[in-house]
Amino acid sequence: MADFTYRGVDRAGKKVEGKLDVSSEGELRMTLRGMGIRPVMIRRIGAMAGGGATASKKKGVGSKLSVPVKVSILFTRQLQLLISSGIPLVQALEMLTDQTTHVGMRAAISEIRERVSGGAYLWESLNAYPRVFPKLYVALMRAGENSGSTDSMLKRLSKYLEDEDRLRRMIQSAMMYPMIVLCIGFGVVAMMLAFVIPKFEEMLKQGNQELPDITQFVINSSHFFQHNFLVIMGCIFGGGYLIKRFVATEEGRSIKDHILFKAPLFGTLAQKAGVARFCRTLQTLLAAGVNLIDSIDICKASADNAVLEEAIGKIRGDIEQGKTLGSVLNQMAVFPKMASQMIMVGESTGNLDKSLDKIADFFESDVEVLVGGMTKMIEPIVIVVLGGLVGAIMLAMYMPIFKMAGGVG
Repeated sequence: MADFTYRGVDRAGKKVEGKLDVSSEGELRMTLRGMGIRPVMIRRIGAMAGGGATASKKKGVGSKLSVPVKVSILFTRQLQLLISSGIPLVQALEMLTDQTTHVGMRAAISEIRERVSGGAYLWESLNAYPRVFPKLYVALMRAGENSGSTDSMLKRLSKYLEDEDRLRRMIQSAMMYPMIVLCIGFGVVAMMLAFVIPKFEEMLKQGNQELPDITQFVINSSHFFQHNFLVIMGCIFGGGYLIKRFVATEEGRSIKDHILFKAPLFGTLAQKAGVARFCRTLQTLLAAGVNLIDSIDICKASADNAVLEEAIGKIRGDIEQGKTLGSVLNQMAVFPKMASQMIMVGESTGNLDKSLDKIADFFESDVEVLVGGMTKMIEPIVIVVLGGLVGAIMLAMYMPIFKMAGGVG
């Protein structure tokens, strides 16, 4: 037997602490669970350098672990299937440890299984991996375990994660397509400046005639590109790296998101996608029994957009003062009037979660239509711009040749 000290929170939300003489940390957790106490800190007396240091180390590793979204979705769906089939949680986690091919996820599931078999709640174990299981995931699992509906909560999470991933991929495709086409186009222009223009220049020098200004400009641009190729590439990649580092900071991310929200086409896309994500997240949390204030905090943490985070932060303060969600959203330009009005209707009828579900469906469909329209519209614009640029370069080089041919005739 060994002595353990603990601090925790009881069913009434009061902080408690004490000391128990049990054989292991797992037995202590089971005892505290029976007493209705959720442990916050557990320490073995006389073994401060042992378990406590190991737990801290594992927590540090877990906080850095990140896995692809598809891996998280697959884990959630498989765990839901196993639990719904009547397989105990610890055995289900053990089976998933053997089946998972992703190295990081397999290590995480193994650690989660050890914690759960030691008496910890599943949501507590998931909370050690915040980049794999975000606050929304942990909050829903906590609500599911408290209500005894882990199976249905995992099913709800699977649907939410799949919808979220589909929306994210639609936005990425809308952003990436024009960038890829532009990169290819400018690559073609660079190849012309490096290899095609010098061949024309050699041929034009044999004519010994005065070149038009536009032709001379293209030739000078070719010389500049060839003589400063490394400098130009260094500026492009170095500038890109510095911009990426700056955007990774809070200030840079805020500036980037504000610029994006004001950009033509892309601003509308970012706004509708953000509103759809907010409504989908809030609906999922409210339907799971999470209170409105906590749900808004989680929505802010999962917004992934500085503009929406600022707006959601203001929403929380107004709701704490007694205002309704619909009336607060109606005063914010970030949220469309239709969304705020539907939320008002949902609050008045007591069906807020259903209204949020319909709003999320509507804006997700709107984003899909907008992405398809943008792709069709951007493609001809990019082709015309790049085709015009290439055509102008070729015309500039052929003008002296046409002039010489006319003189000969």
